[in-house]
Amino acid sequence: MNITKKLLIKPRFLSRVLTLTPLSLLFFSCENSEVIALSNFLQTPLLILVIILSICMLVLLAVLFHRSHYEKKKLEDVVQKRTSDLVRAQHELETAQKNERDAVVKRSAFLANMSNEIRTPMNSIIGFADLALDDEIPAKTRDYIEKIHLNTEWLFQIINDVFDISKFESGKMELDKVPFSLQELLESCRAFVIPKAVEKGIMLHFYAEPSAGKMPLGDPARLRQVLVNLLSNAVKFTNTGMVKLSVSIISKTDKTLSMHFEVKDSGIGMTPGQIDKIFDPFAQFDSVFARQFGGTGLGLAITKNIIQMMDGKLLVESVHGVGSKFSFDLVFETIEITEEEKLDKKAPLVEIDKPLFEGEVLLCEDNAMNQLVLCEHLARVGIKAVVAGNGKIGLDFINERIRKGIKQFDLIFMDMHMPVMDGLEATAEIVKLNIGIPIVALTANIMLDDMEIYKDSGMNDCIGKPFTSQELWHCLLKYFKPSSAMPPSSASQPSSATQPSSASQLGNNDDMAKS
Repeated sequence: MNITKKLLIKPRFLSRVLTLTPLSLLFFSCENSEVIALSNFLQTPLLILVIILSICMLVLLAVLFHRSHYEKKKLEDVVQKRTSDLVRAQHELETAQKNERDAVVKRSAFLANMSNEIRTPMNSIIGFADLALDDEIPAKTRDYIEKIHLNTEWLFQIINDVFDISKFESGKMELDKVPFSLQELLESCRAFVIPKAVEKGIMLHFYAEPSAGKMPLGDPARLRQVLVNLLSNAVKFTNTGMVKLSVSIISKTDKTLSMHFEVKDSGIGMTPGQIDKIFDPFAQFDSVFARQFGGTGLGLAITKNIIQMMDGKLLVESVHGVGSKFSFDLVFETIEITEEEKLDKKAPLVEIDKPLFEGEVLLCEDNAMNQLVLCEHLARVGIKAVVAGNGKIGLDFINERIRKGIKQFDLIFMDMHMPVMDGLEATAEIVKLNIGIPIVALTANIMLDDMEIYKDSGMNDCIGKPFTSQELWHCLLKYFKPSSAMPPSSASQPSSATQPSSASQLGNNDDMAKS
């Protein structure tokens, strides 16, 4: 009765009870604003059941809330762990990339240093051999020195191959884009392989379809390297028969020329399994093969990479015991050439007679053997050389002449690697003096974008080690006017092994049809 009164007098209490329990499911019959038989209902077992259900629902809600909170916390932990893993993986990736970049830089620096260390003594060997061949010496001695010279150039080519592969791997290989004569390029390739072909009795057939007043733009040095590699391999692996190089025009427009290059031989050929390996660097078929034919296994890998840089693809067809054919297509931009240009244009690889100059050069070089070689080369063409053991001494010589008002040097040869003050530092100081002396870099460093570095430092030219007397003369002709040219001596004449013979033919259309 007390409860009933309380419910009747305090409706808010009833509202709270109804809110805490699902009493809203019950229906009350109200008449004249009175609650009928409420006390009897509250005393029934149904209320107990409702309360129990309400408690269960509250417990269930609590459990669900706790589980939801647990799952949320667990998910947050997973996300945090994955985020931490991603951050760690990103850091490890950045560290690995940095280590890789550092390794490339260190490897490039190491190879640049090794290049200098190897090429410096080779420059002395080739230089002294050139000087000896320039003198009147007995025929037998000449033959020995020519063999030394030939094998030194062979060693030099192997070294170049190793550095070329390193350039490709480090992405430092770049191509020139200059006009060149394909006919002259083929003549140069033929001159290179003739001696070995004559020795083996192999016929050489060369043919290039005329480009009709068009001159291609490209990198003739690298294209020559490709063709020489393919021709040298063809001659090496052919014991009898012939080696043929043909260049044909696929199509042409006003500004482009598409050409097909093909080197074919009648040599030992290859099996399909051998073909799969030939483009792998340092690959040789087997130890017996390597001992029999020699080589580093780098030539075709380099050739393939160069052709790819020229937007071509090297293809190979071969039958074991029959022969092989290597071919590729290249597209060149072209320029028009006039009749006067055709007549005036000189082949870039044609040898010149020994010139004679008048002048004085400053030679900044720390290696005693290279000092001797260069001074002797310069003296034989009439140029006086003043030697400085490092860049600081060379700079002192220049400043001394400025103070005394003495005529400055006509040219400076600057070695790159010297103690106290290296070539770049000395060049920077000389440029500040604004005296206008041309500076030519003497360098064996071929790995670190040398020409751009030397040009940016203020140098005018570069001559690489090792160099020949011909290369030195060509360089001097840029800065000195020759007073006369010395007639070529018998010492400078090519040996009989390098003279063209009937084993080599510069083919025409009829020759190609017959072959």
